[in-house]
Amino acid sequence: MPSLKQKLSCLGCTLLLAIAGILTWRLGPWYNTSYDATSLSVSTSCSDCCNGLESNCDLPVNQILFPTVHNAHSSYENGFITASNNLPLEEALVAGYRGLMLESCLCDGLLGTYLLKENEGSNLGFCTSFCSSGVRGALEVLRNVKTFLEANPNEVLIVQIEITDNGFESLRSALNTTGLTPFIPRFSETYIQIWPTLRQLIEANTRLLLFANGDEISSCKANECPDGILSSLDHFSQTDLSDLESCQPTLSGDVLSSFFLMNHWKNNKAKVPSEKNAMVVNSMDVLEGRFEKCESRKRGPSFLAVDFWDVGDVLDFAEKENLKRGGVVVVVEEEDGLDAANDDNVTTIAIVDEGGNGTVTAEARSSGI
Repeated sequence: MPSLKQKLSCLGCTLLLAIAGILTWRLGPWYNTSYDATSLSVSTSCSDCCNGLESNCDLPVNQILFPTVHNAHSSYENGFITASNNLPLEEALVAGYRGLMLESCLCDGLLGTYLLKENEGSNLGFCTSFCSSGVRGALEVLRNVKTFLEANPNEVLIVQIEITDNGFESLRSALNTTGLTPFIPRFSETYIQIWPTLRQLIEANTRLLLFANGDEISSCKANECPDGILSSLDHFSQTDLSDLESCQPTLSGDVLSSFFLMNHWKNNKAKVPSEKNAMVVNSMDVLEGRFEKCESRKRGPSFLAVDFWDVGDVLDFAEKENLKRGGVVVVVEEEDGLDAANDDNVTTIAIVDEGGNGTVTAEARSSGI
């Protein structure tokens, strides 16, 4: 029977081999994660919609629910160890997610050399704690975000970045290099009391709200924040990371902050992201149950941040919630249960039932009728 020392040695060798394999895959000429406008186009977007719905257009941006990918840079498809997601953030954007949470890092060693080569002299990447557990080049990701915005002129994104390794100036440089800076709105007031609507942001083509916290980030007046990058702590409140049930903001920012982030993911007992847990917490029943507890609040969450974004009912739930916030009452019934043809005030929405029960019909009425 092998000794404990031998077992630990074998485990260490296995881990090193895994990292070496990932590096070989990541650094090889076959690895390419650039996307063109066609692959990032949202085919379901309508010409009069804002983030997929007409009813979103005239709501202030902080009153919309943004389905958000936690650790959006981290996916198994991008070669991350213990990733937070299965698929890349670019595919999440196409699917309908409009919020991204990223963590920046400055990489050294072999990965740093790779990033310097691929990122035009910058070793700035997006990783989770350590570059060796997986990293994506910042220029690559930001260019793909810009391509998405250019391909989808009616879509507004919010990106929240945790800055580590004193990488704020490197981030500013990357934003300018990729041409994303013009998409970031500039505010004339020192404190934003009334946020622009999605329509206003779309018409001004300033469709990327960017928030940051961490190293080198300090509180700033809205009209003085560098490159329009707002401090998360000035504008966000959020739920406790261990809280999967309440709607109570307990971390960061004041409870009267303009944006409310609901953290909604559950790691496993080893404290690593769990797709199995995501299947539960991302389900419609769990989401509806938690949001019911928000009804006593003046305003519900602005962000619903999840792991394994492709699992569960997050996008369907977010659409339903945003329709409600936009003054649209949606009643889902069996197809022959409605008499919409005789009511001029009814909009009929066809919804594909993925459970295999065919098509159901939703009756949508303005709440003012």
